[in-house]
Amino acid sequence: MGKKKVLNKYYCKMENGCVIRRGRNLILLLLLFVCTGSVLNANPITKKDRDSLLNLPLFKNEGLLKIELKTDLALLINDIAEKRKYHKSELKLFSENGKADVIQVKVKTRGNFRRRKQNCNFPPLRFKIPVREAIGTEFEGQSKLKYVSHCQSFVDDYEQHTIEEYLIYKMYNLISNHSYRVRLAQVSFIDVNSSDTITKFGFFLEDKDDVALRNGKNILNFKNMKQYEILRENMVMLSLFQLMIGNADWDVGRLHNIDVLSVSEYSIPVVVPFDFDWSGMINHSYYTLSPKIDPNAKYKRLYKGMKWSPEELEQAFTNFKELKPSFLEVISDCTYLKNKNRNKLIDYIEEFYQLINSKKDVREVIEKNAKKIPKTQ
Repeated sequence: MGKKKVLNKYYCKMENGCVIRRGRNLILLLLLFVCTGSVLNANPITKKDRDSLLNLPLFKNEGLLKIELKTDLALLINDIAEKRKYHKSELKLFSENGKADVIQVKVKTRGNFRRRKQNCNFPPLRFKIPVREAIGTEFEGQSKLKYVSHCQSFVDDYEQHTIEEYLIYKMYNLISNHSYRVRLAQVSFIDVNSSDTITKFGFFLEDKDDVALRNGKNILNFKNMKQYEILRENMVMLSLFQLMIGNADWDVGRLHNIDVLSVSEYSIPVVVPFDFDWSGMINHSYYTLSPKIDPNAKYKRLYKGMKWSPEELEQAFTNFKELKPSFLEVISDCTYLKNKNRNKLIDYIEEFYQLINSKKDVREVIEKNAKKIPKTQ
């Protein structure tokens, strides 16, 4: 009888017949169950690595995300001062089979130029996503994400321009793994107070820490770096890509719309571009031609790269010519673009290829005013 009481007090019997000690051992066993997934159906990703990042669904999959975001919309989009806070929101993600996943997220406005009311009445956003709630959804493994919004809610061109910027990111993905992955979304923003709804296209941008980790590198916040200090092929291709899309809104030395990645501060770094909304290829209403470009110039583009060697330029031109069909396919396959916008992008790219196929135009646009690389480099 005494032994039975001791057994009941200090031990419990498992379904498989094993007897374990109550108290500390039982707690340890429960912790083991949690860690191995015997209690939970799935495990949150607490430590990312290169392989897990490649397999996370948000940027591995290509389909359009259809989302409803319920929040105090007026409060959110008007919270644009320097000190801003996150706003509780309900994100509902719809799958093709009709299933809806609901995640309680936090959202706040972000950005500089596009956060100002005179430029955009709907600013870009930043999402905080609870890791556990996102398990089993397209947002699994994500905890913080930038969202590029449509900027103007009542001008259709802006929504198309947002899709165009998304496609520019997709094109640069073809050039380098040192690039931001993106995912197109159609979000219905629903105001919880009035039920007013705005449905627009936008896209999620990969977190920059994930870009670095995915490439086995770290982010370097070093200003005043020179283009010739960057891994040469990476820098040459980036400078020509910016020329292709007509974007002069970047600067390596100032880290303006550029991230620098490296294995260590002693390794040769690479650069990753972002924010392409000021490109001539998109031609936003707020876009202005650089004063350095002659209004009568044949090509309304500004080259900001260095004066690379003829061999380096020739190799880069060859790379771009090989990539041309893929660039055009990215644009042609996007069913959410209007025909006039699709034709505009294709024409702009075709003009770039006309440029690099002409030695005279290469000398005039690229080589003539490019800064020379110091002889010691």
